Amino acid sequence: MENSNFKFARKCDVTGQGMNEGWVINQGFHYIKYEEDALVYAQEQGYNTIQELYDACQDEGGNPDGFYWTSWEDDDSDHYYESAHEDGRDAVYVEP
Repeated sequence: MENSNFKFARKCDVTGQGMNEGWVINQGFHYIKYEEDALVYAQEQGYNTIQELYDACQDEGGNPDGFYWTSWEDDDSDHYYESAHEDGRDAVYVEP
């Protein structure tokens, strides 16, 4: 019998959903899947927009440091989350 679960590289700290793209905070200490949740986070940090927070988190070389958006669609890590749902709800960590 084939496994029909969906695989996700990370899990959103706001929604608990699995995610293969989204915002990374503090080099992976937290993850946010949805833009509206990223905006709330930015505002909680004292910024009006996601872009303002992103700009403030650039290192001296102009590279994102503490807050940026990325995707992990080609992540071959042994560490991942699975969900029976395509949107990633109820995602659970899979032991390597």
